[in-house]
Amino acid sequence: MKNFTKVAIVVIILGIGVFTHIIFNEIQTVAASPSDAGAYELKVGQPFPNLVLPSLSNGSPLSLTAFRGQKVILHIWASW
Repeated sequence: MKNFTKVAIVVIILGIGVFTHIIFNEIQTVAASPSDAGAYELKVGQPFPNLVLPSLSNGSPLSLTAFRGQKVILHIWASW
């Protein structure tokens, strides 16, 4: 019975390690290909990419570059 417990613990630890390795590599793959995911890697001091969203008042397009030099708070909310 002691050997079974030891083997079970080793199998569980190896399973967690393999699962973590797969997930970690998947995250790196997505982060490494921003053109596929539509994401950008921003660095400190680099300007934010231009963003065009509809205005809340009348729905006309509003560009982030229109606010260049001003402080902007961008609040993005999602529910899933």
